[in-house]
This record gives sequence, C-alpha cells and structure tokens, in this order.
Amino acid sequence: MHLQAEAKKIHTSIKSDNSIFISADKDMISLVLRNLVSNAIKFTPEAGTVSVGVALQDRFVEIYVEDSGLGIDEDTLEKLNQNNYYSTKGTASESGTGLGLMLCREFLTKNGGQLFIESKPGKGSTFSFILPAAA
Repeated sequence: MHLQAEAKKIHTSIKSDNSIFISADKDMISLVLRNLVSNAIKFTPEAGTVSVGVALQDRFVEIYVEDSGLGIDEDTLEKLNQNNYYSTKGTASESGTGLGLMLCREFLTKNGGQLFIESKPGKGSTFSFILPAAA
C-alpha cells in the first residue's frame, strides 16, 4: 500500500511493542488488513496519517488501523455495522466495490474474530479487530 499512500503524501506508521502471535488463516487476515489500510488511505486527505498497530489484550490480540481522514457520520456508521453493501468515493475520487468490509467481517468471523469501527466526522476513524492469541 506504500505507492497508494505516497501518491497522496500520507504518512504511515506501525505501532507495536513486541512480537505478538495469533492463531488465524494468514491469507484471510492479510486480506482484512490490506482492505482496512486501503480504505484508510482512500478516505484520508493528502498529507494525512494512517497508523497500524497491534496490542495483546488477555487472550486476544487487537489489530487496528487508525487514520486522520474524513470520519464517518452516525447514519453511515450504522449502515456499515449492519454489514450492508455500501460504497462511496474517496478523498481523491477513488472508487471501490463496497464489498470489502463485508468480506473482512466474514473472514474475521471464520477466524474467531470481530470487527469494530469508531469514528467522528472530521476527526478520522479507527477500524480494529480482535483475534484469539496463539496459545
């Protein structure tokens, strides 16, 4: 996703204290992470920030993608949380299929995980998910 971020001059960072292991399907979780990072870049204006982080919480690992983007209003947030098909243009008129978050939720469920969305219009969004920590 570096080229996508560089094209919009978006600063990216990774936040992690140390190595953390999860028990999940590598390809499914890679798709989830790529989709969330791609969406963060898509909805963040030029010169914004996108951070990816990971933290161990009891028996779960939380992975999050946080941006300084447009944010999401309550009506749209409700549609996204209902797992309905939904698509809008990005800050540079980027388009999408609207299927990405639906796939993310399905893949996370198949791996014992869950997706969470927090957002404030004009302040950015945080998309996070939890997965079982490796034993």
